[in-house]
Amino acid sequence: MKTNKIIMKSKWLFLYVVAALFAFHISCTDTDNLDNKELHLYYSGVTDIGPSMHFNLDGPTYYGAPPSDFSITEVKLDGQVVQTNSFSIDPNSGAIAIANTDNLEIGLYTLTVSCMSDGKRYTFADVVSINMMRPIPQGISVEPNVIEVPLEYLLDPQATHEIPTARVVTDGEHITIKKYIISGVRKGDEAVKNEGLFKISSDGVISMDKGVEGIQPGKYTLDLRLTTSATDETSEEGIFPNALTVNITSKPLVLTYTPNNARVEFSTGVTSTAPTLVGSEEMLTYSIRSVAPADAPITIDAATGELSLRENNGLPIGTQCEVSVTVTNQFGSADFDGVYTIDIVAFIHPIEKFSYPTSNEFSQAIGFEITPSERDGDEVTYEFVDLPSTLGDLKIDPFTGTISAEKGNKIPIGDYNVTVLAKNIKSEKRATMGLKIKKNPYYFTYFRWGNNLNLSPAANYANQFRVFSNGELLALSLPVIESDIPEGIEVEWSVHSTNFSGGSVSIDKQGTVTFLQGWVDAKAFVIVVKAIAGKGLPEETQVKVPLFIHCSAAKNGVSVDYTPFVAQINPRTGGRSVAPEITGEVNRDLFLMDYRRNFQYYNVNGPAEHIDGQPGLRTSFIYNIWKAYYEAIGSPSVNTGARGPMSYIDNKNRTSVPAAYVSNEDLSVIVNPDKWKDDYGYANGVIIGQMTFATNGNEGSVASGTQIFPLAIWFDTSF
Repeated sequence: MKTNKIIMKSKWLFLYVVAALFAFHISCTDTDNLDNKELHLYYSGVTDIGPSMHFNLDGPTYYGAPPSDFSITEVKLDGQVVQTNSFSIDPNSGAIAIANTDNLEIGLYTLTVSCMSDGKRYTFADVVSINMMRPIPQGISVEPNVIEVPLEYLLDPQATHEIPTARVVTDGEHITIKKYIISGVRKGDEAVKNEGLFKISSDGVISMDKGVEGIQPGKYTLDLRLTTSATDETSEEGIFPNALTVNITSKPLVLTYTPNNARVEFSTGVTSTAPTLVGSEEMLTYSIRSVAPADAPITIDAATGELSLRENNGLPIGTQCEVSVTVTNQFGSADFDGVYTIDIVAFIHPIEKFSYPTSNEFSQAIGFEITPSERDGDEVTYEFVDLPSTLGDLKIDPFTGTISAEKGNKIPIGDYNVTVLAKNIKSEKRATMGLKIKKNPYYFTYFRWGNNLNLSPAANYANQFRVFSNGELLALSLPVIESDIPEGIEVEWSVHSTNFSGGSVSIDKQGTVTFLQGWVDAKAFVIVVKAIAGKGLPEETQVKVPLFIHCSAAKNGVSVDYTPFVAQINPRTGGRSVAPEITGEVNRDLFLMDYRRNFQYYNVNGPAEHIDGQPGLRTSFIYNIWKAYYEAIGSPSVNTGARGPMSYIDNKNRTSVPAAYVSNEDLSVIVNPDKWKDDYGYANGVIIGQMTFATNGNEGSVASGTQIFPLAIWFDTSF
């Protein structure tokens, strides 16, 4: 494989696109002047793309009733309306396709998107931003432009193997590169998130971190965004597509057939689906390692891995064939035992009867199950046919056909027809089920207290209030200022959990929160408030919302204030808080801070299995975060009293491994992606931990430094 070929990029190359889309927390504007507080949409970022390439921006996540009937109603270039066919949207999912970019003019494109939600039409003005940029100047390359690294070198954070690097270089001294950014990563034709694996230094060295979770073998292509200036010219940004290819290699690791079993009538044949493989695809071949019984006439396609049982095979009824497969590639070979089975049966009955009850009526957000009123046939599987996105909370058991929705589902009010396909190897049959979702008089989704930090719109920020003295805390009276609780409905309010001491917080029958005591210097507090409407009824609705208080005060003459002091983070994608304001008699160049101790998690709307508590409580959610960290660094035990899972100092050379840490650059808190989860799901709650700081520039004194709790992290996958 060639690893040192230099590719020169010049100004005559085609125009390249970067779609720099930020994660928005947006309130809809209702075009019919209706309530605009019920729906929030969140689009993830778009990878940089070039001409003849296309990119599909996933449909948005949302908070509120499920959206549908999407359309792009306006496209602007630098604020002026333009006509172009480069952007299209899926009306059902909201996914945005970007194509036909060769002739797009340079500039900032914004898209206005319209959608339906709960029977209302909403419009999102300029919700997507796409920035057309110039290509990089001639004479810039990456050396080498292809590197190869074995997967096992990257998996172990303590590995001593040297990981190869590449560097952005210029031809001569007429070009200066002032800023380097990895703008996009692709594996094959699919864009992937660069979750800590690839990084680029301030002098253009591209490297990889060890110990990153979820690394998959394969070829990765990196696109770069460079800020350059040529002699006597001003700086400008440009795109360097396909700048580097990184081949992460491995022998075959995992082989999966889906399904991994077939039931076949006597003397008939069958062919499996092609398997999925985790491993490099260079020089890939499949072969049968063994078959039991040995005389079963089963063959394998060496190129695809598909298994076939010959017709008229003569295998007796009751025989079970078990197949083991060997997979070989350029980097090794592996055996996978018992990956596929075939059962020989006397007869598989076709499907003759299949139907659901015709009338199924439920209140909004109520959990329910609907089973087929009649069904027959052998080895039948069930699946939805063209299920609209508005019914995305419906589930179907693929083996029984039972349709269900959990309590709290967001299926909009309305009448629906749901079509299900039942099939086996003999036949298939469709059934249509009527579903009516009626208004739940107790249904609501949110309530808010606002904030006193001048953060607006208030709906986009956590409910947070900063006070500067005990007197200010005791004087606080925080009424609910916004909600969608139905008028006239009685609500039971209560403090579900808090880190205030017992008896400090009071809440009245209208949800107004007051304080009797509780001041602690330089500490952030959370109060998780639960509101229940229709208590004890089938339509009962519960909503939990956190309220945050920060007792701002100097410790040892220094104040540390984050504004906002609540970092709203999507645990899937991770994120970063703002940098704090440091005030007092302190040399900022000598100021050091890190997480230290007293980590406490408070579940808000996460799975019931996400139990509140500290890492020392083995049944708590946060214990699993500590456990995953120590497994990642190869430790045989979990030190629940240690700071490692949220420390920068303990992870300076492996910053992708901890769940979160205080940045050594600006003291913002970085939350790594895909860390805050367990077998039951992603975090939906709040973590508060103690930080300590030192003002002498001595890293060794941080652990015993001044103790503060300046920040709360609020997790929700809708952020």
